[in-house]
Amino acid sequence: MNTILQNQLPFIKTFVVTVLFSFTLLLLRVIKTDSTFYLFLVWNLFLACIPYAITLILCSQKTNSFIFWIGFACWLVFLPNSPYILTDLQHIKLSTLESVWFDVLLILSFAINGLVAGFASLSIIQTSLQKKFSNKIANFIVYFILLLCGFGIYLGRVLRWNSWDILQDPTGLLLDIAKRILFPYQHINTWFFTITFGVFLIIIYRMMNHYEIRKIK
Repeated sequence: MNTILQNQLPFIKTFVVTVLFSFTLLLLRVIKTDSTFYLFLVWNLFLACIPYAITLILCSQKTNSFIFWIGFACWLVFLPNSPYILTDLQHIKLSTLESVWFDVLLILSFAINGLVAGFASLSIIQTSLQKKFSNKIANFIVYFILLLCGFGIYLGRVLRWNSWDILQDPTGLLLDIAKRILFPYQHINTWFFTITFGVFLIIIYRMMNHYEIRKIK
């Protein structure tokens, strides 16, 4: 078995358990409230796990630079889906006083799973980047990626774009992005959202690495 896959097995086993816990919470809510409203969390978590799956495929076998960067681009497109679930906390406003605590726990369980999966994939990519560049450059790229995640979350949550819209409606997506780059002062909220969310992700990722919660060699 490939070394990367071997190193990932303990994480995968633990991750499966935590996902099952999230699914159990969701099932309990459906039974208790007779509402399937939060079933969208399953789809969001599936999207959040795609970057991790891409990195396992990409880094578990030898690839040339061209294939690596194509895979890297695909990974980067889907990566914002991992922390995106955090913004689903906005649905708490629809909860009743009796169910709000349970709904917070439910959403956070899915959100943390998505965030951890994304950080796990980022850690693998960081290791690959360190083989191609110096540690300083690799770290800079990682932090820039996390800022891009903040922007990607804004595109998804506020402007309602999806990852696959790059293929379905690239013109509309690029126009929305271009307007915010060319006229930043007219879109202050975009950059405030992007920077604050991006910095938050950088802080959490650095903390996880510092305490070796998620460190892959």
